[in-house]
Amino acid sequence: METLRWERRDGVGWIFFNRPEVRNAVNLRMMDELEEWIEQWGSDPTFKVLVFAGDEKAFVSGGDLEEFRRLTTEEAVFPVMARMGRLLEKVRSLGKPTVAAVRGTAVGGGCEIAASCDFRVASQQAVFGFVQSRLGITTGWGGGSRLFEQLPKSQALYLLLSGKRVDARLLQQWGWIIKLFPEENFLTSVQSFAQELAQAPAEVIKAYMEMASGGWVDPVDREARYCARLWETEEHLRAMDAFLNRS
Repeated sequence: METLRWERRDGVGWIFFNRPEVRNAVNLRMMDELEEWIEQWGSDPTFKVLVFAGDEKAFVSGGDLEEFRRLTTEEAVFPVMARMGRLLEKVRSLGKPTVAAVRGTAVGGGCEIAASCDFRVASQQAVFGFVQSRLGITTGWGGGSRLFEQLPKSQALYLLLSGKRVDARLLQQWGWIIKLFPEENFLTSVQSFAQELAQAPAEVIKAYMEMASGGWVDPVDREARYCARLWETEEHLRAMDAFLNRS
C-alpha cells in the first residue's frame, strides 16, 4: 500500500498521509514518496495550493519508532533526521501556499510537519503535542526552529519543554492555527478555505510567496516592479474594466 494518497480538487492539491495502522507515522518509504510528490507538484501548474492531511484519528504521529529504533548511534540517526528536515524545508519553500489540515492528533513529527506549512487549520477536536522532550530528545526535523519564528518565545518554549498535548482551541488563541472547523464536513471546509487562496492569479501568488520568504534585496522596489509588470496583464485589465463598469 502506498504511504501517501493524492488528489486534485479545483486548483487545490491534496496529499493524504496513509498509514492508518500506525497513525500515519513517517517511515523511510513515506520519505521517498513525499520527496517524489514535492518534486512533481512543486512545478505543476494545475494547482495553486497544496494541502497536507491525515485521517479522522491522526494527522501524523511522528517518526515510525518501530523502524527508527534500530538506529542506535548519532551517526546513524542524523542522516534520517536531516533528510526529513530538508524535505520539510522544500515544503516551506515550495512557492505555493501550503496548508496543514489536522484532525485527531498531531504529535511529535506531526507538529513539525504542521509547522513547515504556511497555514494550519484544524478540527475542533484536534490535539497537538511537541512530545519529543518526553522521549528525551529535541525536535529533529526543523520544527522547533520554525516554532520560535511563529510564536512568542515563552509560548514556543512551553510547548517544546513541557511536551504537553494541547487543544487546538488554545493554539488558535495563540495565532498558530488560523481556522477551526467542525469535524462534520471538515474536508469540505478545508477545500473552501484553500480555494479562497487559490482564487488569486498564479503570478500574484508567486509574488506574495517570494515576499513572505524575506529574500528580496530591495523589497520596496521589487514589490513595485511586480505590481507594474502585472498591471499590463489581460487579467488585470479585465478586472479593472469590470470594476469601473460595475453598476
